[in-house]
Amino acid sequence: MLCAVSALAQQRTITGTVTGKEDGLPIPGVSVRVKGTKTGSLTGASGTYSIVVPKGSVELIFSSLGYVTHTRAAHTNVLNITLENDVQSLQDVVITGAYGSEQTKKTQTGSIGIVKAKDLEATPLVSIDKALQGRVAGVMSVSGNGQPGSNQDVRIRGTSSVNASNQPLYVVDGIPINTGDISRNTTTSNTLAGLNPNDIESLTVLKDASAASIYGSRAANGVVLITTKTGKAGKTRIRVDAEYGIAKSAFLNGPNKPLNAGQLRELTAEGLVNAGKVSSTPIPDLTAAYNYYDNTIVGAARQGVNTDWLDVVNQTGKQQQYNVAASGGTEQTQFNISGGYFKQEGTVVGSEFKRYSTAVNVRHKYNEKLSFGINLNVSNSGQKGPSAGGAFRNPVLAAYFLNPYQSPRNADGSVNNSPTDFAPGSVFNPLTIITLDQNRYNALKGIGGADLAYKILPNLKFTSKIGIDYNALEEDSYWNPAFGDGGNTGGNSGRYYTRYFNWVATNLLNYSATMLADHSLVANVRAGYEAQKSSRYTLTAITTGLPANVDLNVPSAGSVLNTANGSNEDYTFASMLAIGDISYKNKYVLQASFRRDGSSKFSANNAYGNFWSLGASWNIDQEEFIKQYKWIDQFKIRTSYGVNGNAGIGNYDWRALYSFGSSYNYNGVLGSAPSQVGNPNLTWEVNKPFDIGVDLAFFKSRLALNVDYYSRKSEKLLLDDPLSVTSGFPFFSNNVGSMRNRGVEIGISGTPVIAGDFKWDVSFNIAFNKNVLLELSNGQTRAISGVTVRDIGSNVTTWFMREWAGVDPANGNPLWYTDATKTATTSNYGSAQQVNTGKQPDPKGFGSLTNGFKYKGFSLEAMLYFSYGNYIRDAWAAYTQSDGANATSNRVAAQMDRWQKPGDITNVPKYVYNNANSSNATSTRFLYKGDYIRLRDVTLGYDLPKSVLTSLKVSSIKVYARASNLYTWVKDKNLPYDPESFATSSTNFTVYNPKTIAFGINVGF
Repeated sequence: MLCAVSALAQQRTITGTVTGKEDGLPIPGVSVRVKGTKTGSLTGASGTYSIVVPKGSVELIFSSLGYVTHTRAAHTNVLNITLENDVQSLQDVVITGAYGSEQTKKTQTGSIGIVKAKDLEATPLVSIDKALQGRVAGVMSVSGNGQPGSNQDVRIRGTSSVNASNQPLYVVDGIPINTGDISRNTTTSNTLAGLNPNDIESLTVLKDASAASIYGSRAANGVVLITTKTGKAGKTRIRVDAEYGIAKSAFLNGPNKPLNAGQLRELTAEGLVNAGKVSSTPIPDLTAAYNYYDNTIVGAARQGVNTDWLDVVNQTGKQQQYNVAASGGTEQTQFNISGGYFKQEGTVVGSEFKRYSTAVNVRHKYNEKLSFGINLNVSNSGQKGPSAGGAFRNPVLAAYFLNPYQSPRNADGSVNNSPTDFAPGSVFNPLTIITLDQNRYNALKGIGGADLAYKILPNLKFTSKIGIDYNALEEDSYWNPAFGDGGNTGGNSGRYYTRYFNWVATNLLNYSATMLADHSLVANVRAGYEAQKSSRYTLTAITTGLPANVDLNVPSAGSVLNTANGSNEDYTFASMLAIGDISYKNKYVLQASFRRDGSSKFSANNAYGNFWSLGASWNIDQEEFIKQYKWIDQFKIRTSYGVNGNAGIGNYDWRALYSFGSSYNYNGVLGSAPSQVGNPNLTWEVNKPFDIGVDLAFFKSRLALNVDYYSRKSEKLLLDDPLSVTSGFPFFSNNVGSMRNRGVEIGISGTPVIAGDFKWDVSFNIAFNKNVLLELSNGQTRAISGVTVRDIGSNVTTWFMREWAGVDPANGNPLWYTDATKTATTSNYGSAQQVNTGKQPDPKGFGSLTNGFKYKGFSLEAMLYFSYGNYIRDAWAAYTQSDGANATSNRVAAQMDRWQKPGDITNVPKYVYNNANSSNATSTRFLYKGDYIRLRDVTLGYDLPKSVLTSLKVSSIKVYARASNLYTWVKDKNLPYDPESFATSSTNFTVYNPKTIAFGINVGF
C-alpha cells in the first residue's frame, strides 16, 4: 500500500488542447507521447488530451498525419499546443489498396476515390452504398425505391454489360462478399444493409486498371474496398451515439397528384359529354353528365366523400439509432468493439427496417516477427414492406387508382370493406391489405476473418488470411383469403429460405527493397494464391386454400400445395496473383499486376483467364525546375492500361440443363425436359480500360484539382444469340458483342477562407460519360427489346417508341409523327412508326457541390447533388393519364390541362369517357427529362467547449441536426416521380424515397 502511494506521489497529470495553427480548430486523434517512453495518449473529438507522466521535467511529442510533429517540454500541468499543416506529410498519406497494398499520393498510379468515416457520419443512411452518392467522381449511386433497407444501384464509369452484372465488387477487410438483392419474394433486400455504417473507417473506390485489375475476372465494374474500424494504442476510449428523426416523401410533383372529388367530377362529366353516351344512355350535355356521375357512378351513399388516398397510405416515418463503441489498447494489442441498433420506418404505412449489429476487431503483435488479428461483423436485420407488385396489393398504386369518393374507413373508424366501395375480386382497400397481410423478411449476416503476418526477413513477409461471408434470409408472405389477391385462391401463404456461404483464403509473400547508395530506388512486390467458394441454398413452400382465421397464416395451414422446391448451387475461384511497383526518388513510379483466374462458372474450355495492368506516374513537382515554385505542392501525371473481366453471370449458364419435377410426371413416371441449351464456349466478358489523369495541389494544399480521362472497351459481351425455331429455344447466351465507355472526371477542392476561428472548405466533382454500342451478334445492327433498342453507334440502351407530336388544336385529337424524320403527323397510332428516339435512360453527367463551414465549435456542411441528360419513362401513365380510357379509376392533376375547345394549345388531348383512340399508349409523350438538383445532405453540429467537458468529466460532446433529400429541383416540371430512379429510368409505384430530418448527440469518454 505504501509502495502504491509512493508511486502515485511521483507522477502528475498533464492536460491540454491541440489546435491547428491555420484555423485554430481542435484536432482530434493527435498522438501525445512522453519522449523516450511508450507512455502515450490521443486527443479526443474536441482536441483535448490527458496523460500521466513522471514528476519533474518531461518532453511530450505531438504527432498527427498531415501536421508537423512538435516536441515541447512540459514544465506545468497544462500544456496547449498548436500544430502546423505539413504539406509534405499530406502527400505521404497512406492509401490502402488491393490486398492491403500501401501507397501514398506520390506513389499511386491508379484512379482512386476515398470516402472517409466523417463523410459516412454526415448522412443518416441505412447502408454504406448510399454514402457513395456525390462523394466520388464517376460513381453513380441511386435508389428508385424508398423502402428502408432496399437495394442501391451503383455504377462506376458507366454501363459495361448487357446481360452480366454492372455492379462493382465489394471487398470487406480483404473478403469479397455477396451483394445486391438476394430476396425471392416481393420484399427488396440489400446485403450491405447488414453492415453498420458506424463501424466503417473508409470506402476506397478502385476505378481504373492499375487500381482494380488485380481482382481479375471480377474487376470490370470497379471495386469498392470497405475497411472497418480498428483500435489504436492508448487510453481506452468509449463513444456513445444516439439519434432520432423523421422521414417524409422527398418528392411529389403537383401534376402527378391524384384528383380530388371535385376535379374528378368535373373531368368525368366533360368526358361523358365528349363521348355522347355511356352504353345505351345518351349524355347530351353537362347537366345530364353530372346527373349520371352523381347518381350512377358515385351514388347517394358516397356523396360528400373526398378521400386523399395518398395521404391515407403515406406516413411520417420515425427513425432512430443508438451505437456504443470502445477502442484502445497497448503497443502490442489493439481492439475495437461496438454494438448498434437502427430502426427506420418508411414513408408508406407498413414499411420498416431494423438492424441489430455488433463488430469486434482485435490485433496483436506477438513479437517483432509475428502478428495476427481477427475481425467479425454480425447483424440481424428485419424488413416489413408492402407489396411492390401490381393491382391493389401495392398501396401506392392503389392510392393512384382508387377514387376519392371511396372511403377508407367506416363511420365508427373501422376499416371499410363494403362491396359498394370495394367490389370483391375487383378493387381492395389498401388499409385492409396492410393490416391483414404480411410481407417481411429476417436476415442474419456475418463477415469474419482471421489473419497473420510473419516477417521471414526484414524485407520479406508472409501473410495469410481466411475469411467468410454468410447471409441467411428468411422471407414469409401471407395473403388473407377474404380480401385482396388472396381472395381468388382462398388465401396464399409462402415461406422462402435463402442461404449464401462464401469463404476465401489468401496467402501472399510481400517483398520490399531499397536500392542504390542513397536508397532512392524502392521496390515492392506481392505474390500469392487465392481460393474462394460460394454456395447458395434455397427452399420454397407455398400453399393456398387457407382458413378464414388470419392467425393461421403458415403454409402448413393451407389445403392446396402450390409450390414446394429447393436448389443447391455453388461456384469456385482459384487464382494466382502478383502486384508490384517500383519508385525512383519519388519522381517516377511504375506499377504492374497480373492475375490468372480459374472459375467453375465456365467450361473446361474457358475455365482460366489472364488479367493484367500497367500503370505509371510522374511526380513533376519533384523535379528541380518545379521545386522553385513554392506554391506548387503537387503536380503529377499518371496513366494506366489493362485487361480485366466480368464473371457476373449465372453459375451454370454454360451448361445444357434439364428440368425435373411435377410438371413432367406422366402416370407416375418421372420425366424431364431441356430447359437451357447451354454453350461450352461461353467465356469471360473482357474489359480493356485506359486512364490518364493529372493531380494538382497549390498553396499548401488549399487548392487541389484532379482530372481523369478514361476509355473502357468491353468485348465478348454476353448477348442472346438467336437460334432456329426447330431447336425449341429462341436463343442461347454467346460472347458476341462489344461496347465502349468514354468519359471525363473532374474534382476540385479547396479552402477559400481561413480567418481566425472561421474556415470554409468547398469541393466539387463532375463526371461525363458517353456509352456507344460497337457490335452485336452475327452482323446485326439493331436489337429491339420492348420499348428500348440497341443500335450500333448509339447508347447501349435507347428509348424506342413512337414520337409524340402533341395535340391537334382544332379538335383535341392526339398526334404522332409518322417516322423518325418528324416531317408528317398522324392521328392514327397504328400509322406511326417506332423509332430510335435518341433519348437514353442513363445520365450524361452527374456530380456534387459540397460546402463546409467551421466557426469555433460550430460546423455546417451541405451537399448538392445533380444529374442531367437522361429521360425517365412513366410506365403507369397509360392509366393515370389515360384521357378517359380505363374510366373507372382516378386520374392525376396533369389531366386537368386537357384540350377543351378549338384553338386550345396543350399537350393533353381531349378527355373522352371510355376513350379508345390510343392517346395513352406508349410514346414519347410519357418520357420526361430526368435533370435534377437535390440538396442531398445537410449537417449542423456543435462541439461543446472544454470548460463544459471538464465539468462533465467527458472528453467530447457533439450535438447535431442533419437532413437528407431536403429539397429537390427538377427541370421538367411535369416529371411525375422522384428523379432518382434505377438505371432503367422507368418509374414504378414503390415506397417513396424519404426526406429525413434527424437530431443526435455523440459523447466521448
